[in-house]
Formats: sequence, C-alpha cells, structure tokens
Amino acid sequence: MQILNAIQTISLTIFFGLIVWWIYTKRHQKSLPIKGKSLLIALAASLLISVISGAGYNAMSHSATNSKNDISSTNTTSSSKKESSTASTASSSNTAKSESSTENDVFQSLSTKELKEYNAGLIDSLSEEQQWASDGNDKYNTSLYIDNLKYDNNRGLLVYVSDEFNSLKKSDKTTVAKHAQSMANTQIVILGKDVDSESLPNTNVYYGSKKIGRSTMLSNDNNFKWYKS
Repeated sequence: MQILNAIQTISLTIFFGLIVWWIYTKRHQKSLPIKGKSLLIALAASLLISVISGAGYNAMSHSATNSKNDISSTNTTSSSKKESSTASTASSSNTAKSESSTENDVFQSLSTKELKEYNAGLIDSLSEEQQWASDGNDKYNTSLYIDNLKYDNNRGLLVYVSDEFNSLKKSDKTTVAKHAQSMANTQIVILGKDVDSESLPNTNVYYGSKKIGRSTMLSNDNNFKWYKS
C-alpha cells in the first residue's frame, strides 16, 4: 500500500509540474522540450497512473480494514462462546451438586417446623406398618422390632428397638436398621425433598437409653456396627 501511495504522489507531482511548466513557458514566451502530442500524452499518462494507483491504494486499504474487522468479530465470537461454555459448565456443576445432595444435607436444611412434621410422619408410617404386620402381612414384620423413630440434627436418625430385637442375629439386626433407613428415605420424598436415591442417613440404634449400634459411615452408611448388649 505504501508503494501505491508513493506512485500516486509522484504521478500527481509530475502532472501538476507539467501544467505549471507549460503555463510558465507560455507567459514568458519560452519553448518546452516537450511539445504538442508528447505533452498531452505525458499529462494523460501521469494522470492515469495517479488514478490507477489511488484506486489500488483505496481497495487495499478497504480490504485491510475489513480483515481487521473480521478478526475482531472472530475474537469477539470466540470470547462469547468461551464465556457461554464457562457459564454452561458452571450451571451444570451446580445442577450436579444439587442432584447429588445427600440425605444428611437435606435433613440439615429442614426448618424446625419441617423437622417436626417429618418426625410425626415417620411415627405415622411406623404405626401403619406395624398394623399391617399385626393383620398378617409378613412383609412388614421387621417394623415390629422398632418401638420409635425420629431424626435429630446432632445425632442423625435414632432408631429405638424392642426387647425382642436383642435376640436377633447381627445380620437380622442390620436388616431391621436398614428398614428404618428406608422408612426415613420414604418420608423425605413425601416432604417433597430431592435427595440422592443411594444416600442414607447417619443412623444410631438404641435399646432404651443405651446405644447398641450405629451405621459405619462406609458404603454410604449401608453397613452397621453392633455393640454387646
């Protein structure tokens, strides 16, 4: 572009120089080395070269400006896509965290009123299952080993068992405790709370005031440690 600009400048200088020179010689009645057709050809050539080089310069300048705008537009688009991708990733991350909330997290988020409602519903469910078991539905016999259920924000799910519970094998005791956890999960769903389907609450098992077992914190609280009665 600089070469074309220089050519345009030189050709214009020649063109106007010839005109000035021609006017000067006419006024002072002097002769020019270039006369007639030669002078006209020189003037026309210099003017034509000036026009062509000027057009070329403008075309290249316009092309360069468009190229810069395209690059700027591309960078802006790329930046927007990155920001959109980052926002989408962040949103997905937050959604994943929300969907994977553990049951213990949900319990801790309950208000005092919600927790009271939850525990009342838990007792109602236990009483209902025990009634079905008494009516001959063996599927709910496990509930007969549970005297009381409630959730405590500091100690987790508290399962109070009957006298007959102590005569059970450890594997059967674990079955009863897991059933209590299942009831706790069901009640959370009844409250309309979202929770990881595989999550289980921290659980402590009591016989009267004596703690006789607890969930192990391993395998998503699916195993239990039992103490000697």
